[in-house]
Amino acid sequence: MKKLINLLILLLLVLFNACTNPAEKEDISGPYLGQELPDTTPRIFAPGIISTEMYERDLAVSPDGKEIYFSVLSRNRGKNKSAIVCVKQINGAWANPEVAPFSGFYSEGEPHIQPDGQKLFFVSSRPLKEGEENKYRNNIWYLSKTESGWSDPKPVGEPINGSGQVFYPSITKSGTMYFTRRAEDDSEQIYRSKLVDGKYTEPELLPEQINNGSSKFNTFISPDEDFLIVPDYRENEGCGSTDYYVSFKDDNDNWSELINLGCEINSQSWDFSPSLSPDGKYFFYQREDLTINIEEVNLNYQDLRDIHNGGGDIYWVDASVIKDLNPFKEEE
Repeated sequence: MKKLINLLILLLLVLFNACTNPAEKEDISGPYLGQELPDTTPRIFAPGIISTEMYERDLAVSPDGKEIYFSVLSRNRGKNKSAIVCVKQINGAWANPEVAPFSGFYSEGEPHIQPDGQKLFFVSSRPLKEGEENKYRNNIWYLSKTESGWSDPKPVGEPINGSGQVFYPSITKSGTMYFTRRAEDDSEQIYRSKLVDGKYTEPELLPEQINNGSSKFNTFISPDEDFLIVPDYRENEGCGSTDYYVSFKDDNDNWSELINLGCEINSQSWDFSPSLSPDGKYFFYQREDLTINIEEVNLNYQDLRDIHNGGGDIYWVDASVIKDLNPFKEEE
């Protein structure tokens, strides 16, 4: 009888521990957080790890694939503030996402790692000089790669900063920066600035094929500078609101007309954050999805927590869906 009582006590303790102590999180390993690689059908990227019920956008991957940076947007008291979050692969296992050491106090986002991995660019509301008022709320900053990680942030300086708000830096293999500049009338257009002898040249406005209309923003340039992806809103055209378009460039610096990437990639809402994997094989992008009509259902707690709750999430797809649209592509 005593043995039976002891056995029952032991069993109860085991059951109690199982109920009160959640299982340890299994280590995640493998490229891209161990995710199954996508084909030409888009899929959400790293659900529950990177894509959550929060608002995520702006994904950048280091050339060695061991660091992934993205932006998380927070809304508070009618204002938006974003932070840059990093997840790293350490000794083969992926750590939990953490706000990057250089981010968190100011509103910051839109991380981009240049093709050789030696600099990380981002947009920040921090003042250009300590103690000075930030005349233009958003400027472009960068970190340089060091033996221990990254350097302290530095502004890219003029002529890119210092003449209106600037956004969404994207760098080619030759060092040319493509970015958005917002004018005083709040219109936004795409510029590029070449890197010559370590300094950026006077920004050049991209041609009408890219900048037609009142506002173009958040373009991503391919490392070889042969195509760019740009969000664009066209009334009574496209898949709903802002869609992703692509323009291809030939060897004579001629750009094609913008081509819509289609409604399998674009949502009915706002889509405005494109990027590529370091090897160019995968297209990452933010989209806003809402799988239910919130005006027609009685929302429950799980609806509010669901990834597809109308906030931004990050998707990925095989980049051939873009490259196959190239009108300059030679016939095979």
